[in-house]
Amino acid sequence: MGKPPIKALLLTLAGVWTAAGLGIYSLTRFDRQQNITMLLPRTKAPIFVLPDQTGRLHNLADYDQRSVALVFLPGVSDEVRGELRSLKNEMKRFDKIGVKVFAVAPLERSVAAELHDSESLNFPILLDTGGKIGQQFGVAPGRPYVSYVLGPQAKVLLPIATVQPKEHGTQLVELAACFFDTFASGKNPLIDKPVADATLPKADGTGSESLYGDKKQKATVVLFLSARCPCSGGYDKRNKELADAYASKGVRFVAVNSSADEPDAEIAAHAKAHGFTFPVLRDADHKLADTLNAQVTPEAFVMDAQGVLRYHGRIDDSRDEKAILAHDLRNALDFLLAGQPPKVKSTTPFGCSIARQKL
Repeated sequence: MGKPPIKALLLTLAGVWTAAGLGIYSLTRFDRQQNITMLLPRTKAPIFVLPDQTGRLHNLADYDQRSVALVFLPGVSDEVRGELRSLKNEMKRFDKIGVKVFAVAPLERSVAAELHDSESLNFPILLDTGGKIGQQFGVAPGRPYVSYVLGPQAKVLLPIATVQPKEHGTQLVELAACFFDTFASGKNPLIDKPVADATLPKADGTGSESLYGDKKQKATVVLFLSARCPCSGGYDKRNKELADAYASKGVRFVAVNSSADEPDAEIAAHAKAHGFTFPVLRDADHKLADTLNAQVTPEAFVMDAQGVLRYHGRIDDSRDEKAILAHDLRNALDFLLAGQPPKVKSTTPFGCSIARQKL
């Protein structure tokens, strides 16, 4: 017998909640022993700051323009490992619809780091030591698994109280995809509009530089990058290769770091270590990021010779270089250099949210 459709399965567990004209099935739960109730759809989730397995702090407020999946885990077990593998295997689909995934567990850093490394996870494990944040989300200590899909401004889109651990990646991404058209697929409003030049200091302290430089180029690529984000770091080699390949074709590449929690010296050292041949500029007050509404790293903006935004979004469609199917940034540049507007003008970028607050 085949597996029941995901919506039919959830319908057997709960009633129907309709959002954006879609029937979404969810289950909320009240734990009488702990006097804990799960958050309901349309309510605002508690804002928290938690470290991950590397010690890096994550502020939910930095993701207020994105969709987020929070997967609360009870600890470490074979069942938990199965759930984590399921999420890992669906990460390309999460990236495609612009959903940032966090596992949240009441673990010490050393335990979480070992778990993360042994499973080669491609998303962070947030350390909710003592389970205090989990309780704010209606997760009772030691109780079954709970997950949430949050939309922009940390609004609860869907609480899921019944999780199938080994299939939860598929379960969660299919539910999250129901909301994709609601907040992730719209064209960037700046597309086909001029982007003003801006002068920013160089991260290495050697002066300042403008986005457009001498304005002799045929196109300008502005990449929002991070020295700490693993997703951004996964593109370091690709970014250098793209910049080097297109420099002779008249394309100017500029990197911008708007992360408030990254020191200039660290940014400059990262650029030098990876052999960046393009300027790396510092947007410490995130004014440029705000102007362009940049949200993640990496995120690409392509302007033509007149400074008009012609492409915005991801660099390509996969963190895994061997699994790339769509070379979005490269394709956009090729169209512009051929004197044509890009066939695809906007895609959904994925990566770490830009940390606009220094923690």
